[in-house]
Amino acid sequence: MVKAFTLDTNCLIDVEEARPAAAHIHALLHAHSCGTARCALVASSASERQIDGSFLRDFSLFDSRRTALGFGHLPILPPIGRFDVSFFDHCLAAGEQSLAREAEIFRCMFPTSEPEWPNYASARGLDPDDRGSAGYLRWRNQMLDAQAFWAHEHHGKDVFVTSDRRFRVFNGHPSFPEATVCAPEDAVKLAGR
Repeated sequence: MVKAFTLDTNCLIDVEEARPAAAHIHALLHAHSCGTARCALVASSASERQIDGSFLRDFSLFDSRRTALGFGHLPILPPIGRFDVSFFDHCLAAGEQSLAREAEIFRCMFPTSEPEWPNYASARGLDPDDRGSAGYLRWRNQMLDAQAFWAHEHHGKDVFVTSDRRFRVFNGHPSFPEATVCAPEDAVKLAGR
């Protein structure tokens, strides 16, 4: 059985910055091309803050970046759409059950944070209308992490690949019995490379 891998935003960064994990990610991309693994990216990666502190305003810029880095042939997994965050051509409308699951993912990863921005802002004395504050940017990054794992789970992928250790909270967690999260070097072994 060919395993399905979700590569998170950190995989793009690992390749872009030629970090040690890049060799393993390239091996996963090669396995995908050979048909011995199925890899995908999460669309929420396009909503992450860029190195210069800006946010992309056009998904085609993300497409250009991922193609230049060697990820252009991978399918994109849409997350739940969020106003002023998501690219609405690359997200899903969500019902109560999906939103509840995303909130559960968020709370598992960030137990001292609130899954919704107005509640997060209120709990910290922040202005909920200030979407440029450091607090908002911190919450947004957390929410995008939760979205990435939600998309992985929702689309039925087997292994979530990331160098971010926070995601490992799902391994062995009773609310996520099917979860397998691993670093790129371990994912390559699961792909049989």
